[in-house]
Amino acid sequence: MHRATNKNSYAPAASTVPAAIDVSGFSLADRCVLCVGGLTGARNHYRHAIEERQGRFIHHDGGREDSLHRLQPMLNGADMVVCASGNISHNAYHLVKQLCKKMGKPCVMVKGTGIASFIDGLGSLSGKLTSSQRGETVLKSGRHA
Repeated sequence: MHRATNKNSYAPAASTVPAAIDVSGFSLADRCVLCVGGLTGARNHYRHAIEERQGRFIHHDGGREDSLHRLQPMLNGADMVVCASGNISHNAYHLVKQLCKKMGKPCVMVKGTGIASFIDGLGSLSGKLTSSQRGETVLKSGRHA
């Protein structure tokens, strides 16, 4: 005799993002976020994370193919910066830090290239997290006394 089984007996988790970093409740309020570096394959995930929080996405690859001369004009148009510091050139890293400080742009240097680190960095910039949960360096304001 064959027993009938319930095909719906397995229910996947509601969210693939761990609750500890789920900061989906914040809004970027139409602010433009410049993402510098990161994995090429994750670029669409970065875009989605920003756009689902009502932000605007622009990207610079951190000097791999995009010219560093394009970085300053892109920073001029951005309201905040998320930089995947482990996946960009040394020149791009120092240029981003220098220009963000000079322009007073909020910036977060994310150590990882994964989407969880990226969302954590966005949360840090939005002010919804008081500090980064993954050890990123957050430059809240570029101008220091």
